[in-house]
Amino acid sequence: MAYGVLLGLLNDTLNRVMKVELALPATLVFTLINLKELLAVFGIKVWAGNLSDRSTFFGYRRFPFMVLGLVLSCVSFFFIAPAAFEMQSNYLSGFIKLIVAFTLFGIGLHISLTTYYGLVVDFAGEKNLGKVASLSWSLLVLAGIVTAVAVGRYLKTEFSEARLTSVMQTASMVALGIGLFASVGIERRNAESSAVKAEESISFAQSLRLMRSSPLTLSFAFYIFVSIFAAFGNELVMEPFGGEVFGLSVAETTQFKPLMGGTQLIFMLLTGFFINRTGNRNAILFGNTVSILGFILLIASAVLLNKMLLNVSLVVLGMGLGVSNIGNITLMMSMNAGRGGLFMGLWGTAQSAAMFAGSTGVGAVLDAVIHLTGGNPLIGYASVFGLEILGFVISTVMLSSISREAFESETKVKLEEVLAVAAD
Repeated sequence: MAYGVLLGLLNDTLNRVMKVELALPATLVFTLINLKELLAVFGIKVWAGNLSDRSTFFGYRRFPFMVLGLVLSCVSFFFIAPAAFEMQSNYLSGFIKLIVAFTLFGIGLHISLTTYYGLVVDFAGEKNLGKVASLSWSLLVLAGIVTAVAVGRYLKTEFSEARLTSVMQTASMVALGIGLFASVGIERRNAESSAVKAEESISFAQSLRLMRSSPLTLSFAFYIFVSIFAAFGNELVMEPFGGEVFGLSVAETTQFKPLMGGTQLIFMLLTGFFINRTGNRNAILFGNTVSILGFILLIASAVLLNKMLLNVSLVVLGMGLGVSNIGNITLMMSMNAGRGGLFMGLWGTAQSAAMFAGSTGVGAVLDAVIHLTGGNPLIGYASVFGLEILGFVISTVMLSSISREAFESETKVKLEEVLAVAAD
C-alpha cells in the first residue's frame, strides 16, 4: 500500500504533468521516471536479495532492508515536484536534481520490495503464494486508485506547482506511516528462512556466476522481461494518451486509474484465490488473450474518438492485466530453487530492465512516430499499443517451454559447480 501511494502518484499524475503541462519530451519524461528501473540492471535487487538471504541485523534478515528502502523512497518525494518545475526556468539545474531524486527513489524501491518478496517466499508457503501475491498487488493497485481519486479532486479546483508539491510531500508521509505500521512485527526475530537453513550461503559474485551459467535461468529471466514489457509498457502513456488524443483534463485522466485499476484489482483477487485450480499457465494464457483484445479496443476508441469505447477498453484491459500479472507473479515466486532473496532479486532485475527499456523505448517510439507523422498523436499511441500486443504474443509462445522442475534441477547442478570453484 505504501508503494501503491508513491507509484500511483509518480506514474500517473506527475508523469502526465511533466508530459502535458510542462511540455517535456516523452522520451525524457519516461526515462527520468524509469531511472529507478535502470538502477536494477546494475544489480541492486540481486545484491539486496542475496544479502538478506545470508545476513542478519539485530536478529532480522528482511525487515531492516524493507524499512531502509522505504525511508529513502519517501524522502525523495520531497524534491521531485520542485525540481520538475525548475526545469522551466533553469533546465540543467532542475534536470540534475530530478536525476538525484529519482535515483534515491529507485534505490529505496529496489531494496525494499526485493526483500519484501523474499520475506513472502520465506513464510507464505507454496500453496499460499497465489493468494499472498494477489492480495499484495491488489493492495498496491487499491492504494494507487485511492491516491489518484484524492489527487484528482485536490487538483481539480486549482492546479499549481505549490499544490502538486504539497500533495507529493503529504503522500510521502502517508506512505511512510503505512509502511512502518505494516512492517513492524511481520518478520520473527532470529528466525531463519527455510532457504538459509537448507542451502549454503553464496556471495554476490557467486550468485552472478550461478545465473550466467544457467541457460534455463537466463531463459526465464527473458520471459519475465517480455511479459513485463507487454503488461507495463502502457503505464506511463495512459494519462498523456487521454490528454493528447481525447483532450481530457488532468482531473479527467486521473479517473483512468479507478476504472482500469479497479477492474484489475477485482481480477487480481479472483485469480489469486482460484489459481490453484486453474493453474498458472491457464491463467496467464487467458490474461494475455484478454489483454490483447483490450489494446485492440483501445486503438479503436482512439480512431473513432469514442469515449464510451475508451472506457470499455480500459475495463477489458484491466481484466486481462489483472489475471496475467498474478499468474506471472505466482510463477515467478515459485521459481526460487530454495533461494527466495537471490531469485526474487534476479527476476526483479529482469522486471525492472523491461520497465526501463519498455517505457524509455515507448517514449522514443512515441516521439519519433509523432514527429514523422507531422505531429499526429493518434498514430504514435497506436504504435505503442501495437508493440505491447506483440509482446503478449511472444510471451504466450514462450510460456510452453518453461519448466519449474527442469529449472530447479539445473540450478542445483550449477550451484554445486559454483561452490566447487570457490572451494578450489
